[in-house]
Amino acid sequence: MTLPAVWLLRSDTIPPDSPEALHLAALLSAEERQRRETYRSAKAQHQFLLSRVLQRSVLAKITGQSPEHLRFDRLPSGKPLLADFPELHFSLSHSGQWLALAVSCEAPIGIDIEQPTKPRDFLRIARHYFHPEECALLESPPFELMPMHFYRLWTMKEAFFKARGTGISEGLGRINLAEFHLGRGVAFDVGLQDIQDPWQFYYAMHPQPDTTQLHLALASTDPAVGELSAESIRRDFDWLP
Repeated sequence: MTLPAVWLLRSDTIPPDSPEALHLAALLSAEERQRRETYRSAKAQHQFLLSRVLQRSVLAKITGQSPEHLRFDRLPSGKPLLADFPELHFSLSHSGQWLALAVSCEAPIGIDIEQPTKPRDFLRIARHYFHPEECALLESPPFELMPMHFYRLWTMKEAFFKARGTGISEGLGRINLAEFHLGRGVAFDVGLQDIQDPWQFYYAMHPQPDTTQLHLALASTDPAVGELSAESIRRDFDWLP
């Protein structure tokens, strides 16, 4: 298996309470089963189940272990890691009906997906969180590109801070992606710590049957992230135990 790679899964592909879902639930740890029960809606419980099964099954296939025997721990920042394989890096994201997992064996990695389901005030959000140059990009014509620019910026920022393990509370405006789509790279705030290795980013927009778009972004210092292709994004089910 060539890494880095991404796995995408629609949560309605495996129906809740189906024989497949009941079989997969046995792979969860006691702690994961308890956490699953804290979600009030059946939909949220099902998404949690599939996200953890996707994570366990893919990482088990990569490490040669049994999915149910994998042990997870957390860094002080809260970022999860495999207790027995800390050199393997992974990141989960979910939005709407979609779940996504990214894995790298070279460096910390972050993934974020967004499936827009309702209108948003892009400029209000951007003026509050984004870099001024990114706001200027959103305010410039053609205005029909504003949603695409917004979700590209948002997902790439989320992926970056997830890879760092700090979360967006570190400040979304401290990374400037205004000219990324022009091939001119990324600018970082001088106050960000430990920005040494060159950061690589990947962004793609996947059209959906209902005419919406699924926006997907990756960030890592793994050099291969910048060379990802559509073939690196897997939607098959060979990870299922």
